[in-house]
Amino acid sequence: MEILKKLYYNVDVSEVRNTSQRSQKLTSFAKLAKNVKKLLIISLIRSIMFLVMQLGISKKFQKEKKESALIMRKQTKIAAVVSAAALLALGASITSFAAAKGTWMMVDGEWYCYDKNGDVYENTFCSSNGKEYYVGDDGMLVRSSWVEYDGDYYFVNSSGAKIVNDWRLTTPYEDEDADEEWFYFQSTGKRADNKKILYKGSTFFFDADGKMLTGWVTADGNDVVNEENAIDKNYTFYCDETGARVESGWVYTTEPSTADDDADADEYWYYLKSSGKVANGKQSNVKGQGFVFGNKDDNFGQMLTNWVGGTKDGDSYKYEEIGGEDSVAHLSDYASNGVVYYCMYDEDKADGHIQKNKWRKTWRPEDAYEEDEDEDKYWYWLEKDGKAYIPDSDDMKATGYAYDLGDGALEVDGSQFSFAKKKINSKDYFFNADGEMLSDFVNVVHTEDANVIDLGMYYFGGSSDGSMKTGSQTVKDDNGDSFKFYFGTKDNNTTGEAKGKGVTGNKNNKLYYMGHLVAAEDYKYQPVWYDMDNNGEDDTLFIVNQNGSIQHSALEYKEDGDILIDAKTNKVAFKTKNTKDNVWDKYSVLDEENADKLIINVEVLDEKVVMPINEVYDPATPDDASPANAQ
Repeated sequence: MEILKKLYYNVDVSEVRNTSQRSQKLTSFAKLAKNVKKLLIISLIRSIMFLVMQLGISKKFQKEKKESALIMRKQTKIAAVVSAAALLALGASITSFAAAKGTWMMVDGEWYCYDKNGDVYENTFCSSNGKEYYVGDDGMLVRSSWVEYDGDYYFVNSSGAKIVNDWRLTTPYEDEDADEEWFYFQSTGKRADNKKILYKGSTFFFDADGKMLTGWVTADGNDVVNEENAIDKNYTFYCDETGARVESGWVYTTEPSTADDDADADEYWYYLKSSGKVANGKQSNVKGQGFVFGNKDDNFGQMLTNWVGGTKDGDSYKYEEIGGEDSVAHLSDYASNGVVYYCMYDEDKADGHIQKNKWRKTWRPEDAYEEDEDEDKYWYWLEKDGKAYIPDSDDMKATGYAYDLGDGALEVDGSQFSFAKKKINSKDYFFNADGEMLSDFVNVVHTEDANVIDLGMYYFGGSSDGSMKTGSQTVKDDNGDSFKFYFGTKDNNTTGEAKGKGVTGNKNNKLYYMGHLVAAEDYKYQPVWYDMDNNGEDDTLFIVNQNGSIQHSALEYKEDGDILIDAKTNKVAFKTKNTKDNVWDKYSVLDEENADKLIINVEVLDEKVVMPINEVYDPATPDDASPANAQ
């Protein structure tokens, strides 16, 4: 009975990773204990009967005492072995071995397996009832140890049973000083070496030494290794800290070639598809969103963020982030043979998905790395498919100069540049070659299609607007002072009105020059000369008040009793209609002769004070693709 207890309590159930297996094993032990007395008594009785039969030998053997004594010792040994086998069968995890391979006997507290001749087995497995136990060099049962057998590796638990279909956390074979590793033992008990194992719905990888791998793993069908170089798009996977291959999930980690002790290495987001393979290129549906991942040697699988450019490569694109610390890249570089996306990155949400069908205000690629709030941001339009609108050469229909309304006057901002027109949500917007939305004032000095945009001054709203403005507009300069403008509301070939173009001449009895309202400044009334023929000479004279209203009567125009302009004395005549349909000079002084009759006692207005527009088209000058005010 003491032997049975020793066997029962020596079982190490903690080695069982699965709790249900542990419970089943303990239950079987309890059932076994219930029958221990009955089986023990039967075994002992049989042994004693056998001994009695041997002791009652016939008289013819009594004369040969020496021979008889030798026979008796051998028979006693056999009886003891049979009894020990019965006890072992009643013990804990070691079941019956007698039928399968040999018989067990405890000697000095250790178990040995004997063959039918009474010789001990060595360096082999003895099996019974589906379990196998290993005896070593001296025939002793091996417990809690590695076993090398016929070139394969096994592990036996504390009861000596070979582990099958289960895990073991232990030091590697013959290296007890090493860190413990996880190993898996297959249905045959063999250690999983250089293998991919599916366990409870998850995939695990083991190298040539049987160690479970984590992190980047390449399994090409021949070898299973921790990847140390680069990602193989067909055979490289990522295993989390439990060893399970990541599938349909994200990981944030370093590149495969990163040394373990490199604490400063950059980390990147990777997405592992349902197959476990690393996602690369443009992926349209990653949990409902589109993403772009690197597919070049130096960025393979990395989630790309901010400005992302794709260069045509056969039927697909090679993707990379545009911009960097020392970048001089322009979005226009991708206009003719590529594609551009903007992938918003939010560090808290680890987002990075492709932005679609919306406006985005951000830095140019060369400024995006620093994300310096002092640097200008610009508005870009992102199409329904996520592609940033970057005009190509065929879209460029006009050339112009950008202007800001600075300190009471327009100030040219940059060199001439080409731009394209695009209708978005029923509004007209204009973009330069880098896809930056134009804003503020633009003077068109060259056009290839007047139906797209005609020559003249246009206003595209403030920095957060960009739509072509029409009709009356009030714009503030850098000092906060307000200036009034009027831009055409529709295209009319007869009158010369063009949608969005600043009006020059009489519009609703108000006087404008390139859209700016010309009004008396220093006096209640003032005269102003215009070059209505655009021949470089002033040829048309108007009289305006401080509201910009055109005066057209033969009167004395006074202020505080003083005559500022006298049209009465000489009976000056004024035009009652436009000279031509497209020359808006109604209510101007009739002609040069009448202009000479006008008595003027005040300064003549200069219509170009607010609008000092002198730049002209230079076909020999390369376009500046990025005017500074295209924001």
